Amino acid sequence: MITAMEIRNQQFGKSIRGYDQDEVKNFLMQLAQDYENLYSENATLKETIKRLEGELGKYRKIEETMNNSLIFAQKTAEDMKSSARKESELILQDAKKRIAEVLMVYQEIIKRLSVFSTELKAQIGGQMEMLEKNQSKVDELSEFFYSRDLKDMLEKLEHINIKE
Repeated sequence: MITAMEIRNQQFGKSIRGYDQDEVKNFLMQLAQDYENLYSENATLKETIKRLEGELGKYRKIEETMNNSLIFAQKTAEDMKSSARKESELILQDAKKRIAEVLMVYQEIIKRLSVFSTELKAQIGGQMEMLEKNQSKVDELSEFFYSRDLKDMLEKLEHINIKE
């Protein structure tokens, strides 16, 4: 391929009528051929550039779609995390509330058991006191009925006859 420098520095030989016509024709033919090749190559390169720009546009659209999808996925994930956090907080609060309620019920049961135990002790204490009083009366009566004086009196009663 001929270069621009060669075209600028091209010297044509002189003939009687001026430049050698064959040399000029050959040069022009070569120049035209090179120009045609360059023009054809330029057209091919332009088509390739258009095709590649079209493909690049497609890839950019795909990239944009993927970026939008990624952003949407990230936002969705953040929303899901936030929702899960809120739900877990609500579950935790509900669990704490239920635990507090159960503890309050147990405290109430313990209070009632304590009151019941106190009342039962008082009743048992009263019953024990009555048993002790009854036992002391039984002891007194036993002492009386098993005493020597009563035996003597019974013996005397046996000896007494009623006379008609």
